[in-house]
Amino acid sequence: MTNKSLSLDELVRANKDQFDRIFNDQMQQTNLRGSLEATRTEIDVTRGSQPSVVSASDSNIVNILNQQYSDDWSHDLIEHTTTGNEIRVVCRLQAGGMTQTRSGTAQVNGNIGIAVQRATDNALAQCYAEINEANITSAKKTEIRTPAGDTTPTGAPASTATMPLQSGRRARPGQPIDTVTLDLIENALSNARHEMDAVLFRSAMSPVIREQHDEFPMITDPKGRMIVGQFGSYVAEMLREKRFDLAPGDIILQSDPYQCGGAVSHINDWLVLMPIFHDDTLVGFSSMFGHMMDVGGSVAGSMPTTAQSIFGEGIRIPPIKLYDRGQLNQAALDLVLNNTRTPDMNYSDLMAIIAGSRAGEKRVIEICQRFGTQTYFQACEELLLRTNRAMRQLIVQNLPTEPKSFEDYVDDDGCGNGPFKLKLTVWREGEDAYFDWTGTSDQAPGPINFYLHEGMFKMFIGVYMIMVFDPQIQFNDGFYDLIHVKMPKGSLLQPEFPAALGCRTHALARQFDVLGGALGHNAPEMATAAGYGSSPHFLYSGVARDGTSFQLMEILYGGIPGRPLGDGIDGHSWWPLFENIPTEYLETYFPIVIESYTSIRDSGGAGKHRGGNGVEKIYQILEPGEVSIHDDRHQSHPWGILGGKPGACSAKWLIQGDSGRKPLPSKVDHVEVYPGDKIIFQTAGAGGWGDPLERGNEAVRKDVVRRLVSIEVAREAYGVVLDPVTLQTETKETEALRQRIRSTRGVPTVFDFGKQVTGELGSVTS
Repeated sequence: MTNKSLSLDELVRANKDQFDRIFNDQMQQTNLRGSLEATRTEIDVTRGSQPSVVSASDSNIVNILNQQYSDDWSHDLIEHTTTGNEIRVVCRLQAGGMTQTRSGTAQVNGNIGIAVQRATDNALAQCYAEINEANITSAKKTEIRTPAGDTTPTGAPASTATMPLQSGRRARPGQPIDTVTLDLIENALSNARHEMDAVLFRSAMSPVIREQHDEFPMITDPKGRMIVGQFGSYVAEMLREKRFDLAPGDIILQSDPYQCGGAVSHINDWLVLMPIFHDDTLVGFSSMFGHMMDVGGSVAGSMPTTAQSIFGEGIRIPPIKLYDRGQLNQAALDLVLNNTRTPDMNYSDLMAIIAGSRAGEKRVIEICQRFGTQTYFQACEELLLRTNRAMRQLIVQNLPTEPKSFEDYVDDDGCGNGPFKLKLTVWREGEDAYFDWTGTSDQAPGPINFYLHEGMFKMFIGVYMIMVFDPQIQFNDGFYDLIHVKMPKGSLLQPEFPAALGCRTHALARQFDVLGGALGHNAPEMATAAGYGSSPHFLYSGVARDGTSFQLMEILYGGIPGRPLGDGIDGHSWWPLFENIPTEYLETYFPIVIESYTSIRDSGGAGKHRGGNGVEKIYQILEPGEVSIHDDRHQSHPWGILGGKPGACSAKWLIQGDSGRKPLPSKVDHVEVYPGDKIIFQTAGAGGWGDPLERGNEAVRKDVVRRLVSIEVAREAYGVVLDPVTLQTETKETEALRQRIRSTRGVPTVFDFGKQVTGELGSVTS
C-alpha cells in the first residue's frame, strides 16, 4: 500500500477549507447570540418573587450580579477549608448597599483552583438570594458573619486549617484597586497574550509564522495604550490616519507603513486590529500582525533588494474594515489575495491572525465580566503606573546627565550605495530621557530604510533597559511620557514617501546595537557587546518538475553578544521569541536538502564572556529556481566591549559543479540555481564582553572540546595553551603566555570595532 504524504499546498487548501467552516459557524453563532440577547428577559425582582440558588445559578452568578448591580458590588473570600475531597469557602458579598456572608462547597476533581471558583460561585449565589430577599421584604441591612445553620461537614477531619484569603473583587468608584485583584488581572492578561500566540501558531500555515513565529500580539486599553504585548501600541496612529465608526464585530486590516506612522515597517506585515466591547462599552483593542510569505512585487517574497520605491514591493493595504459588524468584506479580501503569489497561504495566515486576536478579545471580555468594567479600567491604569514608576528609577540610575553618542553602520543598501550611519545621542534631564538620532544618514535609495514608529522605538528602549537592568518589570506603554525621541525627517529612520522599505530589518536590528552602545557609555559593565546586527533571509522559489510551484522564506540567526552575566548564545535570534524552521520541515515541503547546519567556530568575539558564534547553513538545491539573499555585517564587525573582541563578519557563496566557491553579495536577487547547486550561508558572530584573559581556563578548554573555539584562537586570544591530542590545559605554559600578553598589549578599550567601515562601500580601516 502506498502512503502518499500531503504537499504543503494541499495542506494549505485543507486548512483554508477548515477556516471557512469555522468562521461560518462563528458568524452564525454570533448572529444567534445577538438575537438571544435582544430578547433576553430581565431577572424578576418584583415583590413576591424569591430568586433561589437555582435561579441564580452558580455558573451565571457573576453575570447576574453585573446585570443587576453594574459596578456597585464586590466580594471577599474570607476563608476556606478542605475536608476529604470537598472544599468549603466562606464568602462575603457587598451589593446594593447590603452585605451578606454565606458558605459554598464544591468537589475537588484534580484542580483545586477550579474547585475554589465553583465553591465561591455557590456561596455568591446564596448571598445574592439572601440580599435579594432582604430587598423584597425590606429587611434590616445586617452583615451575617456566621451563616445560620451552617456547620462544618461531618466525616474525615479537615486536611488543612482554616486560613484567611483575599479574592479578586470589584473596586468601588473612588476606591483603589486591591493588590490581589490587580495581580489576578495582570496575570490573566499575560496569559491571554500568550494564548493569542498559541492559537496563531497552531493555525497558521506559512513556515515564517507557524515555525519561526514572525508575529507580534498586543492587548490595549480603550485609549490604545499597550497593556501586554511586544511591539508597543500603534492604535492611536492607525485611527488618526483614518477614522472608523467602531462597533462589535469590526476587524480592521492594513499593511501600509506610511498610513499607520510606521506601526508596521514593511508591507509584508499584515496587521489586524479588533475593538473589544463589553456591554456596548469599548474596553480596549486586540491586535496582531504577522509576516506574509508574498504580497506581490517584482520578486518572490516581495522584498526586492534593488527596489527604489515602495511601489515595487507589492500591494499596500490601507486601513480597511475587513469585517464590518461581523460581515466579511469579500470583495476587499479577494482584491488583496489576487495580488499575491501565495493566496491560499496568505488566507490561512490571515484567518489565523484573526483567530489569535479573537482569543485576546474573549479573555478581556471574561475579565470584565468577572471583575467589572470599572475595575478592569483601574487595573489597566495601575499596571501602566507600575511600569512608569519602575522606569523612572531605571532612567535616573542608568542614563547619563551629559549627552553621550554612539554610531554604527549598515554596510550597503543593495543598490551599490553605502555605508549608512546610525547615530544616537542619549541623556537625561531629571526623570526624563532623551534619544536623538541627529547625525543618522539620509534615507537610502535602496530598500534598507526603516520607517521607525516612535512608540515602537520607545518600546525598544523599554525592552532593552528592562531586560538589562530589571527583568521583572512588565512591558507596557506606561513609561512613554518619560521618553522623548527626535528622528530627523528624510533620514534612514524617518524616510519620506515613497521610499522603499522591504529590507529594513538590517537597520531595525542594527539600532539595538547602537542603543546598547549609547547606553553603555554610562555603565559599560552593565551593557552588552554588539550582536550579528541583521536579519538574514534566504528565499528560494521556482516550479518543480511536476508543475507545482514552491516558495520558501527562511530567517536565519547569528551570534548573540557577550553580556555581564555570561556568554552570548550561539546561532540565536536577536528577537528572543523567534525559533528556527526544523530541517525535517524544510526537506519535507521544499525541494531542498540541508547538507550542514553548524556553529561557525571562532566567529564569536573573545572575551571573559564569549560572544555567540554565527551559523553556517549549506543548502543543496533539488529543483531549478531563483534564490534571494538578504543580510548585512559583511564588512562592519560586531564590536566587543570592556576588552572583549569583535565578532566575525558574514559571508555567502554559490557552488556550481566543479567551479568552486563563487562569493555572493549580502543583498542579491535572481540568483539562478539548478539541481546539485549549493548555497553556503554564513551569518555574523557577536562581540565578546570583558577581558579574554579573565576567562577561566576550563571554560576555554570546554569551548575547544565543543568545537566553538579552535586551539589556535584559545592560545592567541585567550592565552590558554592546550595539548593538541588530549586537549588538556598546559597550566604553566598558560600562566606564562597570559602574563606575556598582558605586558605587551596595552590597556583594553571600552569598545573594539575591529575593522570599521568609514567611507565608501568597500573601504575599511583597522
